[in-house]
Amino acid sequence: MSRKPDRFQMTKELGRRLRDLRERAGLTQAELSKRVGGGWAHTLVSKLESGRYDNPGLGLVADYLRACRASFADIADLLNAYTSKPRPDEQRGRRAVAKVSADLPVKTANAVLSYDIKTTHARRASGEPPLPAEERVRRVLNLAAAATRRKRLDIFVKYLLDEVGHGFCFTERQFVDRFARKVWGVLTSTRGKEQRLRVRRMARLMGDGIVAHVLPEAKVRLVRDQVTELFRAMEMTGKLATVPRPARSGPKRRPLEPKPGRLTPAMIAREANISEGLGPVMAAIQTKDRPAGEAVTWYTWLTLLAGTAYDTQPGSPEREQVLADALKDRPDQEQARKFAELALDGLDKQLRRK
Repeated sequence: MSRKPDRFQMTKELGRRLRDLRERAGLTQAELSKRVGGGWAHTLVSKLESGRYDNPGLGLVADYLRACRASFADIADLLNAYTSKPRPDEQRGRRAVAKVSADLPVKTANAVLSYDIKTTHARRASGEPPLPAEERVRRVLNLAAAATRRKRLDIFVKYLLDEVGHGFCFTERQFVDRFARKVWGVLTSTRGKEQRLRVRRMARLMGDGIVAHVLPEAKVRLVRDQVTELFRAMEMTGKLATVPRPARSGPKRRPLEPKPGRLTPAMIAREANISEGLGPVMAAIQTKDRPAGEAVTWYTWLTLLAGTAYDTQPGSPEREQVLADALKDRPDQEQARKFAELALDGLDKQLRRK
């Protein structure tokens, strides 16, 4: 008989407890097998006590206890430990979530696993049925995707503040932070929709930003342009999931396609690993003798480079071609190559290729 992990099994600990009860009753294995109504082979007693009897029924254990003049109270703690374990459907969901999180960076994986455990326990405590495995996976993927995008945007806004907000007061820097996130929100919410909708929403946002009179108009436009550049770079490297085709123009318009597809675990892991891998090179870029305004430009370029080189191996012809293509139009070849190699080295270390 093969073991079925989702069913009650004899364990070595339970077997030892039964053996102690038999010895307390002063019985040998052969004597106990004779005391059981109908008689047992003493090899069956041996299997029970060694934990090698896979899935014993309740009656089998009850007969053993009865022959020893013992009760279920003597093994209640072990039985309670089994009944308090997650249900089979909960375990299936947990395995599915663990499989998904295995592709994510450690911090992100720990966060989604913690979220899944807390929500599962909360549903159990409230008497609600466990969520299907597919729904649990969908929720943790959404959480991981949101966390990685937020981290990418947080890093970018930090560099953007160094460029646009250098010398600004707290109110002005706060405005840059909020406005950059609003621009990102417009870009995200209008993906896959008619272009004029994005233009209209962006124009309204720009108007509100300008009339607020917190920053000069040129600075407001700079924030918009830099955020848009990063957003397009992420789209080009597939970090924002699939985009539905826009509806055709004309008198007979078809309805828009369904909403953009969900990010897969591999796509989420890709984005998070790039963010982590670019840490060393960005620390090198932000040195005292370098203008503050360069960081955001370098970050956008290196993000695109890392995304393009993500699936290539160090030293391979494919990697060299990606690097050559990226450097082709750079006026600062020597410096760009230095930062590119440092960025790719950080990415390889993050992916444990070195």
